[in-house]
Amino acid sequence: MAIATLRGTLANGSTQKAELEYKNTYIAIYGSGWLSPTFRGGSHNTGDAFKEVASARHRINREKNPNDNCLLEYCPTEIEFFDVIKDNVRIERLDIYCHGFAHGLNLGGFKGKRKIGNEVIDSEEVDWDGREVNKGRDLRRIDIYENIYFDSDVAENELEKLSPESFNPSAEVYFWGCNIGGQLTPEGEHVLDNTLRDDRGNLQSPKDCFAQKFAEKMGKGSVYALVGKGAFGGSVFKRDASGKNYYDDGELLPANISANKKDINTKELKATDYMKKFPLP
Repeated sequence: MAIATLRGTLANGSTQKAELEYKNTYIAIYGSGWLSPTFRGGSHNTGDAFKEVASARHRINREKNPNDNCLLEYCPTEIEFFDVIKDNVRIERLDIYCHGFAHGLNLGGFKGKRKIGNEVIDSEEVDWDGREVNKGRDLRRIDIYENIYFDSDVAENELEKLSPESFNPSAEVYFWGCNIGGQLTPEGEHVLDNTLRDDRGNLQSPKDCFAQKFAEKMGKGSVYALVGKGAFGGSVFKRDASGKNYYDDGELLPANISANKKDINTKELKATDYMKKFPLP
């Protein structure tokens, strides 16, 4: 809850002061655990873990901000992702829990029938893995360079659909998925991706990552993303002393940091110690 003070001068020359209370908005968004509805197995299928950790963040938001708007949103498609942001105002904090990569988010898509906007879409009728623009694979992803990943000659940046006016000037955005903020080399240098090089064979700048482009488009506040080390520097869930996933603080960790403790009893580690702030200087 925030308070705005308004002052005005009356006809008799006196000054009046009025205080208006308004609510801020705190949103936790999560995508599907699978990479694609047609590929539900494998080590990248997190099951309901994104939902669990997002729900924990939602509980924290409500406890800390009982008089504000606190939302938990399942967004398996880009349409829903951008709509949730567009349909809200005074967003003070946004947490996004989904799969990711250097140039985008993978929200996973959905199973069954789902109403998106004014249209009911049947997952069974969607080609979730084709390379055609504006079809199923594109629907479950947000890309900043569509021409790299789809059959397109246009380097479309889908972040043009983002609504910066929905955010407060002090807004904070947290990306918890893999590689959205780039990676660290084994020597600790921040790069885009340890496996991607330019025409001269040099590792590319992290200023080309999704988190950077999101921060640039938002144009206010701060954006944070986990940044792990090495070619497999993705994100993993915290674990307790028994090796069971721990969600209660709404945080994940870089995979290499978790591996340093053999993926056991990592719940006391602070994710903020392993995040980068965007836009980068």
